[in-house]
Amino acid sequence: MRVKRSTRGMSTVALIMVLAFFVILPLGLLGFEFARYTLLASQLQSVTDAATLAGTAALASSPPGYTYTDLHNLAMDVAVQTFEQNSVLQTPFSATNVVANKNTGVPLGTPPLHKAHLNITLLNQAGTAVATGSNDAVTMRVQAIYSDAPIFASSLLNIGAIETASAVSDGGLPQLDLILCFDVSGSMDDQTKVALVKRFWNPGLDTVDYQVLSSNKTIYDTFKPPVTGTGLNALPPQNLFKGSYPGATGNATPYAFSEGIYPAANPAAGLRGNQSVYAVGSIPSLPLATKYPPGALVAEQGWPPGNFNPTNRLDPTGNGVVPTAQATCYTDLVVKVPSVGPYDFSKIETCVEASRGNMESDAICLQSHGHNTINPVLPPRQPGYYAAYWSQVEKTADPIAAARLAANNFFYTMNIASNAHFGICTFSDAAGTAPTSSWPDTTSKCDPSWPHSGTANFPVPLISLNKTQSNFTEVNEAVDGNATTLPLRPTGKTCISLSLHEAITELTDPAKFRPKAKKAIVLFTDGVPNLPGGDAAAKAAAFAEADLAKAKSIPIYTIGLSQNAAIKPLEDAVLGDTAAKPGIAYRSANNAIYVSVTNSADLNSAFQTIARSLVVLQ
Repeated sequence: MRVKRSTRGMSTVALIMVLAFFVILPLGLLGFEFARYTLLASQLQSVTDAATLAGTAALASSPPGYTYTDLHNLAMDVAVQTFEQNSVLQTPFSATNVVANKNTGVPLGTPPLHKAHLNITLLNQAGTAVATGSNDAVTMRVQAIYSDAPIFASSLLNIGAIETASAVSDGGLPQLDLILCFDVSGSMDDQTKVALVKRFWNPGLDTVDYQVLSSNKTIYDTFKPPVTGTGLNALPPQNLFKGSYPGATGNATPYAFSEGIYPAANPAAGLRGNQSVYAVGSIPSLPLATKYPPGALVAEQGWPPGNFNPTNRLDPTGNGVVPTAQATCYTDLVVKVPSVGPYDFSKIETCVEASRGNMESDAICLQSHGHNTINPVLPPRQPGYYAAYWSQVEKTADPIAAARLAANNFFYTMNIASNAHFGICTFSDAAGTAPTSSWPDTTSKCDPSWPHSGTANFPVPLISLNKTQSNFTEVNEAVDGNATTLPLRPTGKTCISLSLHEAITELTDPAKFRPKAKKAIVLFTDGVPNLPGGDAAAKAAAFAEADLAKAKSIPIYTIGLSQNAAIKPLEDAVLGDTAAKPGIAYRSANNAIYVSVTNSADLNSAFQTIARSLVVLQ
């Protein structure tokens, strides 16, 4: 029996086979390759994200002693190493098949088969590339390109022998709007070792002589003030009249500045310097009725002691001042600073004359010594002694010098570890209200009763938050000074509440804070609030500001420097962070902490502890 076959069925089978081979199979293979490529791109993106995350974490780590350049290189190295420890599809990465371009700005192009190229770029907050080492870098961008081969690349799937995938990942540092409230009250140099010197005319030597009343003791130990410290300073404004604490604190016979108000009938008044008129024939080299002229540096530059009588060099009373009339009176408070370069400060007497500007030349020093003989204890004179001395005091004054350095390092760390916008509000009798704020009542460098040592504006600045810039340079200049302003230095009392109020106002002003940024205040003080009002009122006002900060979700981190044992319990009660010591940090809540130190050498560590806590907060 014969079976007749249908040509039509055979055609259908043939057509199906053709479709399966030339259409369905290629579509299936293409779908497979597409899925494989999607997986490749997804895995490359994941590896790139991991590299960015690791690099950004390293960027935020801020190891001690690292410069911006060191840290940026470390972060980029960590990003590359993380990338090399991963794989895509069947290709493990390593140093042999990954080429990294670290912030050079040069694109790497398409890599060879089974190799990857990385391009790492550092960006500022505007998204603009910045150089390695820039203090504006807040984002790390990692771009990755990888080349692989399709499995079914052939004449059947003419898709090329190499396929490339790319990925981009940005790792941004966390945003933080931060205000530092910084204490510049008068006690902020109470641990500076000073000497009290009586400078007077000695007829027996026929020159200036010096009596050292006290030396190598701190301001606090010398004057024995209340536990909250002194208003007298080693740095201008010295306010020397504030060194008299009669009886109540241990000095039964207190040291008194020769031109000060204590005692009321001060027999030493005028001993600091002689401003008298020369008489006829007293010094032949000088014309008739010539006064000691004001100096170029300060008015008293070149002045001999007040008991120098130009008409009778042997007269110990001079213009009526008897240097022995008050045993504990001093004319100068100086710091025995380290010698620097050509300037020899090994003797206290040199510090006295340098602080007045008398070491600038032989002519000036000779005038200050009565135009006859320069005391041989002094080293050779040369220009620059005045500036060198006060510069060394600036670096030596304790704890203010250590506190300035700690603040600088804190800003540095936070600038590296976060996308921070900074403000600073300094405070003493009141809080700063503008970048140019200065202490309102103190301008005299030495004492209000002695204008001849010159005047200056002593800064108590407020640097406001800026929504579009970090203010990193501005806050550091507020601390260290610049061409037109002095570095921060002590004066006045301790008004914490007004500084906190200014900080809270800054952080709640929509024109200044960033909506996505975390907010925080760091309060540093070496004392307890005593203004406005008395101690109790000042403490209540500070606590009220802490309660307000809590309501605004702003933590107040506190750092207390206890310069003497008696003040530590008071500081703990005001600044504490526990229910047992519910101070400002505790009242502000929001994970705020209190760090207490008893030595200025530990201030840097205290600020860094706060910095680490703030980074964790993010």
